[in-house]
Amino acid sequence: MIKTQFKEKDGIQDIEVVITASEQSDAVKSLMKRIEDPLAGTLLVSDAEGITTVLDEESIISISSGSKKLIIRADDGLYELRMSMQDVEKQLNPLAFIRISRYEIINLGKVRRFDFSVTGTLRIEMKDGTETWASRRLIAVIKKRLQGGL
Repeated sequence: MIKTQFKEKDGIQDIEVVITASEQSDAVKSLMKRIEDPLAGTLLVSDAEGITTVLDEESIISISSGSKKLIIRADDGLYELRMSMQDVEKQLNPLAFIRISRYEIINLGKVRRFDFSVTGTLRIEMKDGTETWASRRLIAVIKKRLQGGL
């Protein structure tokens, strides 16, 4: 959980942000990066015509790998990104995204529901109506994340 607080102080010219946490985790590092860099939280992608555009990660539904490129499914269509899955995962907000298989990352804010009803599997229904499946080896990690552990 992230709590914010504003303190007004006369005579201050610059904005100073202090982050207090038990450790400098990936989530803390990501938050610091987003505060310092206004383009953090965006990806430079190509649309269907090959035109490069800036895509806000809040609009990303999922990212999957295929034929030497990543396919990004967003609210407004499909995009391509020439980057490794590991590299794009490092750029994404770790509080908002989770890897569900070797080939796919999803935006937790775009999930309608997780279906653990069939033993040993995890079906994920997205808000746009699509569905995907998590890798069996990652189900325990996903459950822990959903229960509040990062």
